[in-house]
Amino acid sequence: MINLAAVSSASGAGQYYSQDNYYTSSELTEASEWVGRGAEALNLRGRVDEQGFVAVLAGKLPDGSRIPIVHGEHRPGVDLTFSAPKSISLLALVGRDERIVGAFRESVNATLRWTEKNIVEARVWDPKARVQVPEKTGNMVAATFLHDVNRNNEPQLHIHAVIANATKASDGKWHAVYNDQLYRTQHLIGAVHNAELRSRIEALGYETVPARNPIGGAFEIKGVSRDVIEAFSTRRGEILEALAKEDRSSPRERELAALATRQAKNPEFSPEERNAAWQSTAERVGFDGRDLVGAALDRSGRQETIWSRVLDGVRGIGARGVAIASAMGLTPRNGDALVPERHGRLSPTEYAAAQAVASAARDLGEREAALDRNDLIRTALERGGPVLVTDIEDRIASLVDRGLLIGGERLTTTEAALKLEHLVIDLANTGRDAVAPLAQGDTVAAELQQAARDLGLRRLNSGQEKAGTDVLQSRNRVHLVQGGAGVGKSAAMMPVAHILKQEGRAVFALAHAGRTARDFGAKLDAPASTVDGFLGKFRHVLDGSAAPAQLAEARTSLAGSVLMVDEASQIGNERLARLIDLANTTDVARLVLAGDVRQLPAIEAGKPFEILQKEGLATSIVTDNLRAQSPQMQDLNIALESRDMSLAFEILKPDTLEVPFDKGPETVARLWVAAPQAERDRTLLLASGRAMRGAANVAVQGGRLARGELVGEARQTTVLDRVTVTREGARQMRGYQEGRIVEFRTNLPRQGFVRGDRGEVQAVEGDKVMLGMTDGSVREFMPDKLARNLSHDAVSIYQPKEIALFEGDRIRWTDNDRDRGLLNGDIAHIASIGRDSVTVLTRDGQRYELDPSDPMLERLDLAYAINVHIAQGMTADKGIVLMSEREKMLNTTQSFLVAVTRIAETATLVVDNVQSLERDVTRNPGGKTSAMEAAAPPNAKPELPVPVLELNLGFDIGL
Repeated sequence: MINLAAVSSASGAGQYYSQDNYYTSSELTEASEWVGRGAEALNLRGRVDEQGFVAVLAGKLPDGSRIPIVHGEHRPGVDLTFSAPKSISLLALVGRDERIVGAFRESVNATLRWTEKNIVEARVWDPKARVQVPEKTGNMVAATFLHDVNRNNEPQLHIHAVIANATKASDGKWHAVYNDQLYRTQHLIGAVHNAELRSRIEALGYETVPARNPIGGAFEIKGVSRDVIEAFSTRRGEILEALAKEDRSSPRERELAALATRQAKNPEFSPEERNAAWQSTAERVGFDGRDLVGAALDRSGRQETIWSRVLDGVRGIGARGVAIASAMGLTPRNGDALVPERHGRLSPTEYAAAQAVASAARDLGEREAALDRNDLIRTALERGGPVLVTDIEDRIASLVDRGLLIGGERLTTTEAALKLEHLVIDLANTGRDAVAPLAQGDTVAAELQQAARDLGLRRLNSGQEKAGTDVLQSRNRVHLVQGGAGVGKSAAMMPVAHILKQEGRAVFALAHAGRTARDFGAKLDAPASTVDGFLGKFRHVLDGSAAPAQLAEARTSLAGSVLMVDEASQIGNERLARLIDLANTTDVARLVLAGDVRQLPAIEAGKPFEILQKEGLATSIVTDNLRAQSPQMQDLNIALESRDMSLAFEILKPDTLEVPFDKGPETVARLWVAAPQAERDRTLLLASGRAMRGAANVAVQGGRLARGELVGEARQTTVLDRVTVTREGARQMRGYQEGRIVEFRTNLPRQGFVRGDRGEVQAVEGDKVMLGMTDGSVREFMPDKLARNLSHDAVSIYQPKEIALFEGDRIRWTDNDRDRGLLNGDIAHIASIGRDSVTVLTRDGQRYELDPSDPMLERLDLAYAINVHIAQGMTADKGIVLMSEREKMLNTTQSFLVAVTRIAETATLVVDNVQSLERDVTRNPGGKTSAMEAAAPPNAKPELPVPVLELNLGFDIGL
């Protein structure tokens, strides 16, 4: 594990790092050393002396150079702390295997060399662009300090790598380090180090196993039990307890919790006293370590590793590669577009790296058409095995050289993803000038206005009228309607649907989410369905397996009909390709896609709604905002329309509350609870992160309890919180943590599971997950045997969570029960709580009694606060938005825009650091990059090659 933190004081750092306790059992091991090409250039070598270290951190370099001061102060540097897994620390410090200390030092130094080469940047002046631009410098000045204990004086090998704020750029001058990339690649650096350390530990004769939460390839040594690890991990327990109080878990939050809970070290606690305490704890839990160390020494003497044992008796290079990949939990297959080599062409390690990269590309490719190269490296390293970052980089370079990965240094894409985007465009172009207008003549606009009056709508504005007219008069099968939040896109389609139905045409209302589809269908007075559900009805038509009678029936039901899709920007490449192909195949008269490229994109890969606009497909633009009612919201929408974030925050300034992070949830709860009931019902409470949303919900519930608005005793309820995992990710072991629930969504006859089976993870043994099933049996499940490239999830993974429910609580559903009309994201209330049941009142007045066996009792959560994904498509008069500068990955222009544009009258922003939040929202636009954008040369619009298309859309193109 690694942590990254800014060094606040040069002098304080000098004293802390150079005088703190450190491992000294071997005279061969120096506790500190200078590292980096920058340090070498400054003739800084060997042991770190405090005076020289402090001077460098202060920006005073040995060659007389001074690091320029920015914004009135000098930043000393950053502390990149590498912590060994607890089992490794125990075998090194309690088991006394001194080889481990050297292996740990070597792994850190190797990781720092990689970081220096690939990550360290400065900002230098570009005379042509006349701006400061980032430049990789390939050098750094760093000092490492080896420590052996944590704040609770427990064994914990860790190295502080203090990277000074100094690097030499191509202009020959020393510059400050541009730290953004270091923070962005923190997880990647951790994965690089885990691979480096694991390879060295395995070379010492130890067998490694994935950690309980193997993010970044985290691991432990096999044979050191969980009980032993926890007995020596009270410091970790303190941090986790602090996090659990606020339901937080991000790296930044762990760092802050560590700082908040750490004790002052006791310098009077001698190494001898520490060793005695460690031995006492070891005896209490039955840990000796000498047997593991002895066995490892014996194996290393024979040059035997876990990987050499995998290859025992395996003949042939190809078979040896397959054996290693299989031991890594990867299942090689013929025809993999990213592993095209003939069997036996690659060495076993090369083959393992090839399979790891292919698996990582599939994993990331489910959500993104353009793959971030660093994410691809990190995800491939998480597959484990005898694979280092150099092996992964070599494999990626090989794929790029052969055109199987396409793109630049930062972003790349696959040939399959590129083909799919071209396929979407070609399918849409197939419908150009291919259908007759739905209405003609000069009276269409007047007919639309009359239909609006008949429906009780306000008069259509010019943009709405033009959009409706375009839809009716177009000769293109696919027509786009682009409009920002609150411009009345769906209202513009209502009179269109009214006219079409009067003429006897079938109209279907579709959307990504069931709740959105239902509401859209109600507006259009048309049958509603999710896009997935609609495509599922015609899956045989799409995959080419439909009998002639089935194809004729599909054409009969859809020919001449109009499909209207709301929130179309949330539809990814594959689903939109299928939908357009279905429309073409069955002679649909019009496929109308209405959405907004600036709001939240699809969860799955691609942004085809935006791509089709860029490629010139007919698009109607609706611009006049109808939602914003107050001067504040009107001005705010104008600022957001022009992407002027500075102005947007200035407009919100009178209604912005800046409070400490831990006071945010109670602040928004107080604001919401203090409002009259009628005003609460008109007020959205939005929270950007899952942890903050949960804390805000509990705070509101507590506020209502204090006011006597919630009655009765609390019912403690275990609900299932879905764990986000891709279909490829479900084939990996990291999602299957002890205590989680696995639900099977499809039949797996080879493993003996059927759709609907579920079990609790009791243990993970190698490539097997032991599940405690509902019938009391324990069964083996092998995730790596799941089929690739399913069009749906084979399993869902849930984390059980305890919540308290009271009569009167507001809840939301977290899954669908379509038979009863209970849809994911819908809001309801707890009407009553009985001894054996909970009665829920839905917004449409329906009552449902949920007994303990009802699955929907587990598929709910408190809903005073919701996130922007649930809120997209909603409207409220007032809004309270809770955000934090700590949630950097969530603080995007898109999410901020969606949050505040839900609101018609008054928006209140509650944040812990306004300046930092504004900077993050401005810098991070959010959204996605298309495969074509990733493949295009820098500053060039990609040319569209003419791909070879298989229009039956079985989609067997290597996805």
